[in-house]
This record gives sequence, structure tokens and C-alpha cells, in this order.
Amino acid sequence: MIRALLTGTLHADPQTRTSQSGKPYCTGKLKADGGDGNMVWCSLIAFGQEGERLATLKAGQAISVSGRAKLSSWLGKDGSPAAGLSLVVDEVAALRGKPRHRTDARQWPLVRRSMTN
Repeated sequence: MIRALLTGTLHADPQTRTSQSGKPYCTGKLKADGGDGNMVWCSLIAFGQEGERLATLKAGQAISVSGRAKLSSWLGKDGSPAAGLSLVVDEVAALRGKPRHRTDARQWPLVRRSMTN
């Protein structure tokens, strides 16, 4: 089993669905930076409370998810190899930008002094 922690943005609004047995679940697509200028796409599926939490999020929102990952590969329509990642989510966290606080210039010398002592 592969455990993974992924951070990225939701490609579209997650979709709530119902299984044949009547249990709700939620699916979504995560777009993450591959580090080499390419995007890595991950299909998400979440059940229970995590599914409910995922369903409240919107397209473009930054999130972090963890769970059981599965790697798959196939040939694209043009015959070129392609790969994908799917994740059964067991934790979801919405991310927010770092808050910007106004800083009084008089505070900086106190901070630096306390860091060097």
C-alpha cells in the first residue's frame, strides 16, 4: 500500500455521488505542481465525513489530502504513454494563504534581540 500526502488545487467542484448500495461518496480532481513545470493530476474519492468535507470545497481552492494512493498507466489516444494517480482520501484540509499582518517597525529590533539571546 502506498500512503501519500498531496497538496494542490481543485480542478473543478467536487461531485457528490451515491453508490449502488446507497452510500454517499465524493469525487474530485486535484492539480499539483510536478516540480518540473508539469502538472500532476490526481483523482480523489472520499467517503463519510471526509467526503462531506470535500464536497464543501470549490474549484480553484488550495487543499491538502492524504490517503491510500494507486498509480496507473495507459496509452493515450495518440499512442503515447500516460500515467495517473488516484487517492482514497482519509484526511482533507483546506489551505489558506498566509495572513498579512501590519508590522510596526519598532517591533523588529525586539524580535531580533530575543532571537540572538
